[in-house]
Amino acid sequence: MFKLNLKIALRNLFRNKVYAAINIGGLALGLTAFLFILLYINHEESYDKWSTDLKNVYQVRERHSFSTPDNLEHWQESNNSRVANLLKERIPQIEVITKIDKVWSFSDGTAVKIEHADPVMIRDIRDADHHFFHVFPYKFLRGDEQTALEKPNSIVLKEAIALKLFGSLNVLGKQVKTLVWQGDEGNSLIVTGVVAAPSTPETVAFNAITRTGNKDNDPENPGTTNYCQIYAKITDNSDTTKLNKLVQNVYVAFKKKTFAGKDVGFEEYYKDKSKSPGLKLVSLQTVHGNPALTVNWLEKVKPIIAISIFLLLISIINFVNLATAQSVKRAKEVGVKKVLGSYKKQLIIQFLLESALQSVVALFFSVILIEVLLPSFNSYFNVNLSFWHNAQLFVLIIQLIGLFLLVTLLAGFYPAWILSNYNPVSVLKGNYENGLKGIFLRNALVIFQFVISVTFMISIGVMQLQTDYINHKDLGFDKSKVINIKSSYDENFASKIRRIAGVQYVGTTTQVLGNAFNFNAPIDYEGKKIDINSVTVTMEALPALGVKVVKGRIFSPQYKADTLTSAVLNESAAQLLGKDVIGKHFSQNSGKAILQIVGVIKDYHNEGFDKAVLPTMYKITKLGSSSNTNNMLVRFSSENSEQILEKIAREWRLAYPNYPMQYAALNDSFEKILEENKRFINMIVLFSVVSIALSLLGLFALSTFMAKRRTKEIAIRKILGASNLQLMNMLNRSFLLLVLMANFISWPIAFILTRKWLAGFAYRIDMPIWPFLIATVLSVAIAIFTVSLQARKAAVSNSVNSLKYE
Repeated sequence: MFKLNLKIALRNLFRNKVYAAINIGGLALGLTAFLFILLYINHEESYDKWSTDLKNVYQVRERHSFSTPDNLEHWQESNNSRVANLLKERIPQIEVITKIDKVWSFSDGTAVKIEHADPVMIRDIRDADHHFFHVFPYKFLRGDEQTALEKPNSIVLKEAIALKLFGSLNVLGKQVKTLVWQGDEGNSLIVTGVVAAPSTPETVAFNAITRTGNKDNDPENPGTTNYCQIYAKITDNSDTTKLNKLVQNVYVAFKKKTFAGKDVGFEEYYKDKSKSPGLKLVSLQTVHGNPALTVNWLEKVKPIIAISIFLLLISIINFVNLATAQSVKRAKEVGVKKVLGSYKKQLIIQFLLESALQSVVALFFSVILIEVLLPSFNSYFNVNLSFWHNAQLFVLIIQLIGLFLLVTLLAGFYPAWILSNYNPVSVLKGNYENGLKGIFLRNALVIFQFVISVTFMISIGVMQLQTDYINHKDLGFDKSKVINIKSSYDENFASKIRRIAGVQYVGTTTQVLGNAFNFNAPIDYEGKKIDINSVTVTMEALPALGVKVVKGRIFSPQYKADTLTSAVLNESAAQLLGKDVIGKHFSQNSGKAILQIVGVIKDYHNEGFDKAVLPTMYKITKLGSSSNTNNMLVRFSSENSEQILEKIAREWRLAYPNYPMQYAALNDSFEKILEENKRFINMIVLFSVVSIALSLLGLFALSTFMAKRRTKEIAIRKILGASNLQLMNMLNRSFLLLVLMANFISWPIAFILTRKWLAGFAYRIDMPIWPFLIATVLSVAIAIFTVSLQARKAAVSNSVNSLKYE
């Protein structure tokens, strides 16, 4: 029986090639979108699954005792390094504990120099104590995990970094020098090991682990009080609930001791119970999914997951509508089979087998699409996903089998039920009315498809208007022809590049696109204490940014007092202080510093548009220098930037041969800030196109179904004198009502969703009406065009053939 049903299913697929191709193609698109998200979710869930030993590794987290924007409780992963030794001494369940610190750097990494080679920038170099590899069981390709970090000035490299630096894994005993800023003399380290990259992603990601032995910042030294990450390996079968209670008691006792001899006691300091001290152990395998002080990955991709599920549902609905549209063709087949003795159960199995066959083919094509599109997806989302070279391939295959069964049942059961329910007597006479029930459900499915499509269209319109608003918004400064060299400010180097033809200004500031540091510095103004953001600049920083002066002036070498007693405010700060602030004074540090306001500049955006520009004052310290920043702004006076950059790079190599120059154009920094929103909008556009295409297929299927259902009615009306246009209008009318109902439902949904999206921007447009109107007109026009194609075919058909009994 199975072999016979399979032959019938294959015969029907080849006999109805167009419908089969549309069915399979639509389902493949929905499955592809869903599989992308499934791969991404599997990737995120696979963090720290590369060793079974990691189930006993825990991260130490301390309750965040400072104010937070949402006023909720948060736990930070940065702890006082003395806590590690305290826990190891007092908690017997802890086998071994390790302290890890990121190697501090001015730039996007650490410069690594080996003999007879140019320096290279390496990200994610971490400093740790010698217990690191006792907690994290990495596979050593060279060296010994027990002794790799036993001595100070040691470094263990990841396999890829060892090959990048030396071209070989035989690197034990070789020397490397690390530099964290351009003026650094560097640390000379001996390579003591090479480890393999784990099979799945890791939370404690690194390219190299060092043990520098720095006395001021040594995780190994119990007496240091620097803040670092702490990880502990506990004994098997430990009760983590009881363990965390013990950890909390030990920590509170430790905190109480730190208040001995102070004017403020422990109880008074922590009278606000919401800010009381807290310490807990968090399983390493849950750390990535619950990051400290930031939104987890699931919250970020929830909208994309929802969209993918909707697309899969639309493709399933499309499958159902197309299958039921062909039901008239299959009616007599069902009638004959029932007369010959087939049971309803046998017919349902036959039609489910046909659906399963189409689902298998659709799944096959979706896997091909995944392989073709995955490189673009990886580049777009900055991930490294793979379908076949996947550590969780077996789990993925199980998920695909489950997805196949679910899609087959959802897409195939309803058509199978409809076809198997045909009355054999009615259908063999040519009357399908009794066998073609469920019009309401099919109409509801089409409405659901169009609700999603219209919501997408409205969302695209609103998002595009917001994007245009941001792209054309006045930033308060001129971002063109400015680069930001990521380094500390050096006046000697700055004076050298000022002499290069085409360089207009060289300055530094703690507040610039892509690298902003906000520092709250309360001021006293006319008897009032006002919280204000403080930014340190050099004399040429504001001209280098090209800020716009609203009132007064900006800093100038003509005024010597500017380096000591002058301040410039932005518009937001000036509004806080009141009108006519030019020439007025304010004090800081309880009156120790008195500054005069010499100018007001336009608010300029140094962060994303999701945050309002802070009320800010700008001042010059250290007689015009600001060496504590890592921004060196250079403005060009000409468009010939490439030659100027080459000359700057040449001067850099002469001044700092062991540290590569890294820079970013402010134009690029601005684009990077907008990148996430642009990526999301592009995804909405892509999914919208797919959604609209699938909705049109569903509408085409339903219009085909309705035209065949009303074949005799159309023939009789035509004989009685109805024109082709009248017949087309008759068929269009019912579908137009469906599309208008879908618009009526989608408007409030789209309004709520887009308003929530806009609420994420501090600077945004008012909710526009045009996207709603345009989406309605487009959806109606597309629906009329689609239905008219099928309606015209029915209207011009031969009435004699439609009315014949046989």
